[in-house]
Amino acid sequence: MAYQPQVVEATKVSDNPKNGLFEITVVLKDRNHCRVFFERDEVTGAPRATDINRLYKEPCYICKKDFLCDCMDSYLDTIGVQALAMVGM
Repeated sequence: MAYQPQVVEATKVSDNPKNGLFEITVVLKDRNHCRVFFERDEVTGAPRATDINRLYKEPCYICKKDFLCDCMDSYLDTIGVQALAMVGM
């Protein structure tokens, strides 16, 4: 079975309108916490997910490590879209 992340909670943590950067913390259905970084396009203003970091509150659901891993990088777009929808952007 392939991993399908599902965002159950999203909170906008910071927003810098000068350079168009902002970040959202998310809680996934498997209890993992992540911080997703976004930037706004200079022309259209559309947000785009640029990076994701897993916050170390629970072991990674994919590799079961409780330390640094890059498993969530491949799900950046999926988690980013869900986070933006929950925050209302």
